Amino acid sequence: MRNFTTEDGDTMEAMYEDDVYRHLGHMQVKQIKHARMKQKLSEEDLNRTKSILKTKLNGKNTIKAINTYVTPVLTSSFEIVKRTPTDLENLQIKLKTLLTRCRFHHPRAAKEILTLPQQMGGRGLID
Repeated sequence: MRNFTTEDGDTMEAMYEDDVYRHLGHMQVKQIKHARMKQKLSEEDLNRTKSILKTKLNGKNTIKAINTYVTPVLTSSFEIVKRTPTDLENLQIKLKTLLTRCRFHHPRAAKEILTLPQQMGGRGLID
């Protein structure tokens, strides 16, 4: 095993072939494992949404929290992880199901009501 010494005097261990490193918060190897990354990002997205919905904030603050805390998880990965429109649609379905389960969104409400701006009568969720 090779160890490297930095300018500060710290030593770093060399990576093995199957080791991953984090670059901009994303796990990378020689090739990006898109399926694993998509799964981890969608789990992180839903976990963050669940944690926000547990706080029982009012509607405006909940949407603002989702837009600032949850949405950047996915938007920062769009350039790195390949996604199909079906993948994004499935994420939206999971999000709407979660919002319905937590009594934030009515199941019979129009699909567009969440993503419409507040000035037009919607919730203002970033799509």
